Amino acid sequence: MFNLFNKKNENLALIEEMRTRQERWFVFLEKLEARMEEMNTAAVPELQNVFRQDTDPYKRAHIHMLSGLLGQINQMRNKANEVKEENIVCFMQEAEASLPSIISSAGSEYRRKLYTFRMACLDRHNVFEDKINHAISLLQGAAGEQDLESAYQEELAAFERIRDKFSCKQCGGNITIPRMFFIDTYITCPFCQSQNTFSPSTGARMVLHQARSLAEQRTAHLLRSYEASSPKNPDLYRHYLRCMFDEWNKIVPDMVVENEKFYERLINEYNINHHP
Repeated sequence: MFNLFNKKNENLALIEEMRTRQERWFVFLEKLEARMEEMNTAAVPELQNVFRQDTDPYKRAHIHMLSGLLGQINQMRNKANEVKEENIVCFMQEAEASLPSIISSAGSEYRRKLYTFRMACLDRHNVFEDKINHAISLLQGAAGEQDLESAYQEELAAFERIRDKFSCKQCGGNITIPRMFFIDTYITCPFCQSQNTFSPSTGARMVLHQARSLAEQRTAHLLRSYEASSPKNPDLYRHYLRCMFDEWNKIVPDMVVENEKFYERLINEYNINHHP
C-alpha cells in the first residue's frame, strides 16, 4: 500500500498518512478526555450527595452509582485501546513491511520517521492513561476514604464488652463467645452441650464486608512503593499482595482458606503476565 518510493527515495503519501493519522489520534483522545472531564465534573458532587444520604450501612446506592461511572470510564479506555491497535499499531506494521531494506538510506530514514510517529502517538496515549487514572481516583475518592480502622477497633471493643454476657437458652448457663464472629454461628453450651445461635451485630457483619478494604488501607504504602517504582518492580507488588492478604486474614481469620485460594489465583495471574 505504501510501497511508492520514487527515484529520489521519497514516499510523500506515507509521510502525509503519518501526519494525518497522528492528528486524528490526538483529536480523538482530546474528545475522550473532554467527555471524561465533563462526566466527572457532574458526577463527583452527585456521588458525594448519594453517599451522605444513603442510610444503607453497605452504601449500595453509592456503590451502584460508582460502578456505573467506572464502567463508562473503562469503556473510554477500551475504545482508545481499540483505535490505537487498529489505526496506529496495525498501520505501523503495514507501513514498515513496505519500506526498502533497512541497509538502504531510504529504508533507514523512513524507519526513523515511523519511530518518531510511533513514539508521538504512544506518548500521547500515556498522557490519556494518566488522565484516566486520575479520573478514576477522583470518582473513588469522591466520598472521602472511610476510617475503616477506627470502625474495626470500635467493633472489637464492643465485642469485648458483650462476649461474656450470653446465657444458654436451654439450661441458662453462662456462655463466653470464644472470638469475634461475623455471621450467625452455633455456639456449644459448655454445661448441657446444646447449640445456641450467636448473631453478630450489624457493625460486626460490616467488618466482614469491609475486611479487604481495611487490609488494603493498612498496606497502601506498599502499593504506593510499587506504583512509584520505575520500571515497575514485580517483587514489590508480590510483597504488597502477600502483606495485604496477611492483614486480611488477621481481620477475618475464619476466611483464611478461601482467602488463600484467592491469593494463589491472583499471584499466578500476575506471574503469568509479568515474567521475571
